[in-house]
Amino acid sequence: AVYWGLTRAKAPVVLSTEALTRPEIIKFSSPMCSECKEANIELDKAMKKYENSVVIEEINVVENVGKGVKYNKAAIKKYHVTLVPTLVFVDKQGNQIHKQEGVMTSDDIIAVLNGIK
Repeated sequence: AVYWGLTRAKAPVVLSTEALTRPEIIKFSSPMCSECKEANIELDKAMKKYENSVVIEEINVVENVGKGVKYNKAAIKKYHVTLVPTLVFVDKQGNQIHKQEGVMTSDDIIAVLNGIK
């Protein structure tokens, strides 16, 4: 996981219903996806408001990076990801609150986070 803010320190993220310390956004993307780059810009804008109060996990659906292909495939299956970019919003209890396929504006991201914070 990436703690969004000034430091971006890595920490483990759970793919179960275990309680999290803060809400989480799981971002499914690909480095070759132009819409994913646009989604990153919107996510960066939204995270300025939330700094260290939200965890961001980035999952590359194409490359075997991060925690590996097995972990990535499990996450893709669990959240039924069919295209990128996809953002999955998870509350502190590990419940999926919202899923958005395609680019979300920063205002829309903030609205969802306001509902789960």
